[in-house]
Amino acid sequence: MTSRQRGANEELLSKYDDIMDEQEQENVIQQIRHDNDKANFVYRAGMLVVYTLVVFLYLTPIPSYLLGNHSKSHVTLYLQHHSIIGTEDDLTYLPAFPIYMFIFGFLTYIMFLAGRECASRAGLVKMKGVAFPAQPHPFGTAPGWLVPVLRDLRLQPTKNVKADPTQQSEGQHLAKVLPPQIVYLGFLWVCTWPAPLLTFGAGAFLDAAWWTFPFGALGIHLLIEWWIHKAERETIGLSNLKYNYKGA
Repeated sequence: MTSRQRGANEELLSKYDDIMDEQEQENVIQQIRHDNDKANFVYRAGMLVVYTLVVFLYLTPIPSYLLGNHSKSHVTLYLQHHSIIGTEDDLTYLPAFPIYMFIFGFLTYIMFLAGRECASRAGLVKMKGVAFPAQPHPFGTAPGWLVPVLRDLRLQPTKNVKADPTQQSEGQHLAKVLPPQIVYLGFLWVCTWPAPLLTFGAGAFLDAAWWTFPFGALGIHLLIEWWIHKAERETIGLSNLKYNYKGA
């Protein structure tokens, strides 16, 4: 054996000089979990702040709508003196304030559901138990009326896969492929699409950009939860790789 090969083997064997026993391995894994939990709490608390800021941002135009000072306000036509005759533009104006409040209320409810799920995962809110005969569901804090919809979400087979003509072709349940809480957040994320897409299709590009904040917030929240899920899976895998100290 050459001196070069001997040196390489000694360097490799030196990594196994300090073999940890089972308790030391468990301490390392527990420390990793503790650090992950602290980081996860910070991320989720940050998401709650983001949701709060988005709701506050959407509240800012409401006073100008009520006072009739907003550039798109339709209320001014009704608050003017009867001697002032509205123009054709006033007559064709859409009732901007009711439409704004409808979209604002819908998106706020979606962000409330996402924020409640985030607070529950962070340990800030505890879920209430369900009374018999109701059964708990795996979708976190999702409301009961939404659970059947989430359970029925499926992955459809691709067109390249030939369906069996003797059997009904049904896709696999999405909750069996992805974590149920992520399926729930993904559904809420999709619910934020219509407002910006419809306003963009109507040619109101600035309004479309205005309504994309919940879409961005839910997207970030979804990525954070996916990263947390991935880190938890890696930690579980690390725990399963613990070796036997006596047999090492």
